[in-house]
Amino acid sequence: MCKPYKITLSFPLDDVKLKQVVSVRKVTHSVYSNDWLNIGPKEFFMKVKGVGSFYASHGDYVEIAPEKGVTNNSVELYLNGSVYGAILHQRKMLPLHGSSFETVGRGVMLCGESGAGKSSLTTSFCLKGAGFLTDDVTPVFLRDGLPHILPKSARIKLWNDSLKQLTNNDHDLDRIRPDQEKFYFSIKKKKYDSHPLHDVLMLAIGDVQEVDIQKITGTEAFSAIYNEIYRVQYLSAMPENETDYLKKIAAISSYCNVYRVTRPKFISIDKMRRILQKFLEQNQ
Repeated sequence: MCKPYKITLSFPLDDVKLKQVVSVRKVTHSVYSNDWLNIGPKEFFMKVKGVGSFYASHGDYVEIAPEKGVTNNSVELYLNGSVYGAILHQRKMLPLHGSSFETVGRGVMLCGESGAGKSSLTTSFCLKGAGFLTDDVTPVFLRDGLPHILPKSARIKLWNDSLKQLTNNDHDLDRIRPDQEKFYFSIKKKKYDSHPLHDVLMLAIGDVQEVDIQKITGTEAFSAIYNEIYRVQYLSAMPENETDYLKKIAAISSYCNVYRVTRPKFISIDKMRRILQKFLEQNQ
C-alpha cells in the first residue's frame, strides 16, 4: 500500500481524531451532493482540486488525503473552515460566519460578507487590548438559556492590504495559499473556556459618507442571524439540526444587541475600530 504524503496539521477541537490516509472513505448514506461535496446526516466528504480530499463523521473523526506537494497551510484552510464547520454541524453546535472578541467585558461578534471587515477589525480590537475569541467561524451554544461563544480559533486570516494598515509587516507570516496575498496572523490569546455573547454587529459596505449603526430586533434580527449560519447548505443533509438551531438563534436575537453597521467603502481600519469601540462603550 502506498504511504500518504505526510503533512503536519492542527485542528481547533482537541477531541477530534485526525488521520492522514491515501484515500478517504466515502459517505455511506448520501443526502446532499454537488461537484465537490457529498454529505449525509453524520458524514461529510469534500474534494478540493490541488489540495486533497477530506472526510468527517459523527463529530469526532476526520480523514485527510492531501495531494502530493500541497502545503500545510493550504490544507488547513479547508480543514479549519469547511471541515470544521461540518464537525460542528454534526455536533449540533451552531456555527456562525463571524469573528469575535471580548471588549469592555462583553462578547462581540462581527458578521458580514467577505471583505466587510470581520477579521481586520477583530485584529485591530485585539491589538488594542481586546481578548481574541474566534476568526471566521464562531461556534455558539446555550448555557442556562444564554448564548456563549466557544473560542477555538488560533490565528486570524488577513489580506496583505489589511496587514499593512495594522502592522506594516508581512515578511515573517505564513502565506495561506502560495498564489494569494493572504496570511495567517497570530494573536496572543487570553484563556477562555467560553465567553457570553452580548453584541452582534452585521457589517456591510454601503453608499454612505459616515458609519451608520442601526439596532434591529424581532424577526429582522432573527433572520439576520439565521443568514449567518456557516455552510448552511450542509443542513440539507441534517434536517434534525434545524429545530435546535432555531432555538439558539431565538436566544441570540432575544438576549443580544443586534446591529446593522454600514460603513463607507474607503475608511481606515483604525478609524472604523475607534467608532465601534466608542459605540460599544456607550451602549453597554
